[in-house]
Amino acid sequence: MPKVESWEHLSSERLMETPYFTVRSDKLRLPDGTVKDPYYVLERPDAAIVFPLTGGDEVVLVRQYRPAIGRIELGLPAGLVEENEDPEKAARRELLEETGYVGDEWELLSVVASSPSLKDNWAHLYLARGVSRDAPPQPDEYERVEVVLAPVEELLPKIAAGEIVSSSGVAAILFALHKLV
Repeated sequence: MPKVESWEHLSSERLMETPYFTVRSDKLRLPDGTVKDPYYVLERPDAAIVFPLTGGDEVVLVRQYRPAIGRIELGLPAGLVEENEDPEKAARRELLEETGYVGDEWELLSVVASSPSLKDNWAHLYLARGVSRDAPPQPDEYERVEVVLAPVEELLPKIAAGEIVSSSGVAAILFALHKLV
């Protein structure tokens, strides 16, 4: 089998910029000399995803409509890391905004590539233990969020049933469950 080698970056052009993402076209040279042009990349801010665990071993989830996939999703509280913001601070902010919960003990579980063949961002996955309700949720202007508490043992069946579908959220759940065993 041939050894995998890096591709040479020749140039980039930004095709479209929005507050949430930028579409970039790259020109790349493969190790055999072949030029791939265009290679599209979606530039996105990093994300912070929280596995919020209560003292009663329940996980705080959010249910919301996801227009990109055209369905209601059950998942972990999550959001974008703002420019120059610490990812843990973003995770704490998103948990409070979306659910009204705060956590006592925070731990970084992992940092995973969101979708490395298309997007350039990373997802910072956190475990927050001892979370409790501190305030009413204050979601963003276009978020419509229902807070749902689920026992830890129900999470894998919810993933298997297709109720929880976000790949980064599933990764956070698997890392957290491994840590809690």
